[in-house]
Amino acid sequence: MSWRTNLGERVLQGVEAEVYLTAVQHSIEYLQDSRDFDEIEIKTGDRIFDTASINQKIVLLHICLTALLNPDIEAPPLTNVTEAAAYYPFAFLKLRVGDEIMMSQEEWSGDENEEIKYFYRRLIWKAFEQYLLPGWQAGIEEFGANEELDNLHDRSDNLDLWHTVIDELADRIFWDRDWQIKVRDFESPTDLDESLGLEEYFTNYIPLVSSKQVTAVVAEIENWQLVEN
Repeated sequence: MSWRTNLGERVLQGVEAEVYLTAVQHSIEYLQDSRDFDEIEIKTGDRIFDTASINQKIVLLHICLTALLNPDIEAPPLTNVTEAAAYYPFAFLKLRVGDEIMMSQEEWSGDENEEIKYFYRRLIWKAFEQYLLPGWQAGIEEFGANEELDNLHDRSDNLDLWHTVIDELADRIFWDRDWQIKVRDFESPTDLDESLGLEEYFTNYIPLVSSKQVTAVVAEIENWQLVEN
């Protein structure tokens, strides 16, 4: 089985799989630490997913991770909830890169371990270098020099450019951002059908989960080992 991505039906492999798995693992850790937060820091744009419980989000992330990395697992139906869950690790990376840049500008003394100081930027850079840089360079050859790209490196503090990179990596999976459409802007499901063909895409359903299920899911994610192909 495989996920129907913007680049065809496939599972993630190589650096792309490594980056996504790391983002999911760190997202799970973040979610567990955020149980006492007063506000939701990371939002996907889908109200149903964003207001789900921590445990529900963890299970949904696991469903998406297994389908995106394991060819033996059937991909879930694509709905606003599942796509928002699959996008969550990218939203997490945006938050963490922002935190990383802010700390490097305001708090780091200069003597810190570079692997920690630039961890997320270097993680994203690996995927950028392999999957996006050739296309960006081709654009320079066709349209001329790009000052922002010339200054982009794995320690860059240009947050807007990092967000662009993360969005373009997400675009390798997602056809669009349908889960961010506000259903309330349409008068009826018929309007969704007629204008966008999404009458079966939107759902309010979030699966109920147990603590035992969440414990098993978290352990599986934490101990996930990528298989080299």
